[in-house]
Amino acid sequence: MTQKLLEVKNLRTSFFTHLGEVKAIRGISFHVNEGEAIGIVGESGSGKSVSSLSVMRLLQFPGKIVGGEVLFKGENLVNKPKKEMMKIRGNEIAMIFQDPMTSLNPVFTVGNQIMEVILKHQKITKTEAKEKAIEMLKLVGIPSPEKRIKNYPHEFSGGMRQRAMVAIALSCEPDLLIADEPTTALDVTIQAQILDLIKGLNTKLGTSTILITHDLGVVADVCSRIVVMYGGLIMEEGTKREIFYEPRHPYTMGLLKSIPKVASDTKTRLVPIVGTPPDLLKPPTGCPFFARCDYAMNICREKQPPYFTINEGHRAMCWLLHDEAPKNELYDSQKGGVRSV
Repeated sequence: MTQKLLEVKNLRTSFFTHLGEVKAIRGISFHVNEGEAIGIVGESGSGKSVSSLSVMRLLQFPGKIVGGEVLFKGENLVNKPKKEMMKIRGNEIAMIFQDPMTSLNPVFTVGNQIMEVILKHQKITKTEAKEKAIEMLKLVGIPSPEKRIKNYPHEFSGGMRQRAMVAIALSCEPDLLIADEPTTALDVTIQAQILDLIKGLNTKLGTSTILITHDLGVVADVCSRIVVMYGGLIMEEGTKREIFYEPRHPYTMGLLKSIPKVASDTKTRLVPIVGTPPDLLKPPTGCPFFARCDYAMNICREKQPPYFTINEGHRAMCWLLHDEAPKNELYDSQKGGVRSV
């Protein structure tokens, strides 16, 4: 039986600003099994990155976890002292950040930065750490690692810097790898190489992976399960096949319609999702997507829908899936009222 490596339960994270409380994460629950790769997708501001920073306990002021649990190997990370979290970060859970140029220290060589992580978590000599660093650079496909280990980040190309970040993250062979938009600002060729690298390492090393992105196409080849987020909530969760071929939430459908199809007619127009995400300073009481949804009903504005289980592992937060919803009363986003059908 597959074991749950990470289990997030009703996680709530807020940012306490001078304007008020921004409820960035409003009660999300998901899990990652051992050796599994899952994707968390959604547009900017949906809460993807905040959820990963909450798991890592890397939230900066004024961010704070206000409720819920983050169970890693059965232990709640939310209550862990800072010293214990420092032992876990980089060793058992590692993270690849969006921009390697701001994550890598410009005044230290790439080799020194890899060795620093290894020496912090493993009881080995500097010589052994250097050999391990060279081995990691070789593993992520950087040519001439014996020479490149002496280079500074500015001497690497964008793709090589991202590979160096992967090498740092994997240097202590973590059980869980979190990749937050790892292909942002990279050209499509390098994007494919980085994704192939993450997928290969997941297969070879058995490392569990959370891939965070705004692009559904990115997770198509890497992840077996997908979590769709919007407005600080999970809108839909299911296997890759269920999300791509049997989506049940209008937001998931909207994301899929906005993806260019390579094999489609060149005259086919992309269908954008009209409108803007909700203001999480004053989050809506109902479904966060109701104002942009073509199928919204009056109940969607007034009451947050519970999750509807389509089948084992596939769930969606939508009133359209519940029998009690009055489907003859659709919400008119243009007029701000109800239109009967």
